[in-house]
Order: sequence, then C-alpha cells, then structure tokens
Amino acid sequence: MEGRFATLEDKLRFLAESARMQAAPAAEPGLEPAPGQRRWGEFAPANPPTVVPLKDVGTIVAKQIDNFSAVGATNYLRGVASPRADPIAEGIRAQPAYEAAMRDPNVLKRRVTGLQRTNMAEWGLAAETKGAARIVDGVIAARPKIERFWQDWHPRLQSHVTKIRSMPRVTAADRKQRMIANLDGLIAIRRS
Repeated sequence: MEGRFATLEDKLRFLAESARMQAAPAAEPGLEPAPGQRRWGEFAPANPPTVVPLKDVGTIVAKQIDNFSAVGATNYLRGVASPRADPIAEGIRAQPAYEAAMRDPNVLKRRVTGLQRTNMAEWGLAAETKGAARIVDGVIAARPKIERFWQDWHPRLQSHVTKIRSMPRVTAADRKQRMIANLDGLIAIRRS
C-alpha cells in the first residue's frame, strides 16, 4: 500500500478495519477464523506513513497561533515561576553582546543600573501581573509579522529541503554529506 490514501473514506475504512482486526480475538492456532475473528498471528497492515517535509505557510502560522492561544499564558507563567536562569544575572552576563550591538555608553549605563535596581521577586511580580494577561493577545496581534516572516522564510526553507532530500543517502559518506550540506545550507539561509 502506498504512503497515502486516495480519499478520506478509504483512510477511514482502513482505520476501522485495522481497529476491528486488532480488537477481535484471534482464532486458535490452526483453526479457520469465525466471522469477526482474525487468524492466529495475523495483524492488520501497518498504518502507512505520510511524510510531509515542510507544511505550507498558512498551516504553520495557524498552528503557532492556535497552540500559543491554547497554552501561551500557562507556559509563560510556568517560565516566570521557575526561570531556567536568573534573568537579571543573565542580562548582566549578556552585556558584551549588547555592547557590541549598541555601542552607546549612555544606553549601556542605564541598562546595567536598571537591572541592578530590581530583584527576582520584583521581576517575577511584574512578569506575572503585566505579561501573562497580555502575552496571548500580543502574539495574536503579531500575526501579520508572523505571516510576513513565514512568507519570506518558507520559500527559502522549501528550496533547501528539496535540495537536501534530492541528495543520495545510500552510503555512510552520502548521509554524512547530507548532514553537512543541511547544516551549511541552514546557516546560509539564516544569514541571508
């Protein structure tokens, strides 16, 4: 059986028969199965896999927005309650990268002073009271930016995926070349 069904009805029929065969008791070894039974050791054919290397932009954007709408505030509050690292200390430790990007001594001084003026309790309270209530609405409001990103990124990513999937993968050297080409290609399109 190929990786896809011709119609939804075909797929549903297949799944129903598969479920029926798996649930039905097996006939005794060597005996002919009665109606509703399966032969001893017989199993329904495996569910054929469907590989979709890259979904369309609309599906990706809808999934991100829907997922975030469903659990965004919960996950946000969970992150506020137990951050992986102290965000104030991490902000101070990120100072060299920030300096390289900004190069404005006045901005840098204000940033460090502001970070040192607060503590974890204040940071957590502000994040819980201000951020959690607004984060889902903010992400939904950002839909045009998300769509714009995916409209730009998707064709480049699709081209990359197509190129990588067309490469041979018979030998270990082939697979190694695919991995290297995949990494190099992703780095190249991210920089472009």
